[in-house]
Amino acid sequence: MKFKTYITKDSKLKETVAALGSQAQIPHLNGRCISLGMDSLAVRDHSDQTIIHVFDLLPGATRQEEPYSIQSKSSVLEVAVCRFGNPDDQYLVYIDANQDLYITSVHSGPEYVMHKIGTQITTVMWSSDTNILVGLHDLSYTVWYCPGEACADPTLIALTTFTYDTSEFGKNITLENFEGANITFRSSGAIFTISVKTYCVILHKLFAENQWERALKLCRLAQNHLLWATLAAMASKRNQLEISEEAFSASLQIDKVNYLNYIKSLPASSPEHMAENSIMNGRIQEAEIILMHNKRIPEAIRFCMRMHRWNKALEVALKHGTDVELVLEERRKYLQALEREENDAQFLALEERLE
Repeated sequence: MKFKTYITKDSKLKETVAALGSQAQIPHLNGRCISLGMDSLAVRDHSDQTIIHVFDLLPGATRQEEPYSIQSKSSVLEVAVCRFGNPDDQYLVYIDANQDLYITSVHSGPEYVMHKIGTQITTVMWSSDTNILVGLHDLSYTVWYCPGEACADPTLIALTTFTYDTSEFGKNITLENFEGANITFRSSGAIFTISVKTYCVILHKLFAENQWERALKLCRLAQNHLLWATLAAMASKRNQLEISEEAFSASLQIDKVNYLNYIKSLPASSPEHMAENSIMNGRIQEAEIILMHNKRIPEAIRFCMRMHRWNKALEVALKHGTDVELVLEERRKYLQALEREENDAQFLALEERLE
């Protein structure tokens, strides 16, 4: 499906008119199925509502001319791209027909990794000044203070997400605006303005400017678990290991502190160091690519087994003719621990051949 997009923008209005392959499809475009970010445009496909097309609007030679596509398991009801941050910190969320909320990095295509961060969501909106997200439920609303950086870690996403009751606002609540730290709701003609946590807004701006020392001082001053968890997620993404270690420690994530100490014990800039850091940030595919690209075949095999990607581990072992017996033995131990029988055709065929 071809899109030809015309965008006009002023201080109060973002108006996007997209001419699809057929003029008859234009009336089907609305604010819920099309979203303009800082450097990207996301449009839900009208003919197949499980597909979102992501257009790169960045100028220059690095621009992606053809759109990438995100495939949802069910129909997409709403799509929203964030309006703040650096190119590496751009995120897209969508609500599917089950009212589940998913998030991904805008520039991680073509193989987008989706993370589910909410349920029973009716509509969402990004802040204009930060990557803070608000979502509306039937009788409450939720604020995700660090949805992009924390989405790969269930503990961090829980620590940085807060849900509030809206029964005092009345019924039929709608999201009107989210500017700066202020969320505006409308209910029965009345306007309600709620402020999100100001310190977290400041932290996002410091993060965008790479002012890590000031961000650390802010968290030390406030001594708030939300701020520490947000800083931990942000610092981990930017490989600020010392800062993320202190932030994880302050937010009582001792397991991650131990894991960071293990990463720091590895040779700096080594493939193993980079791979473990990618795992820390939930980028599993990236970690595997790093090890394979640097010819760390035994490490790649062990990594796949750690992630319980048994077929991939066996594929790599067979391709390079190494550690095949190790993969089979670890697979047996894994199944014995679960008290299950082998049912994978690839493993069964290989075991028969080796007997």
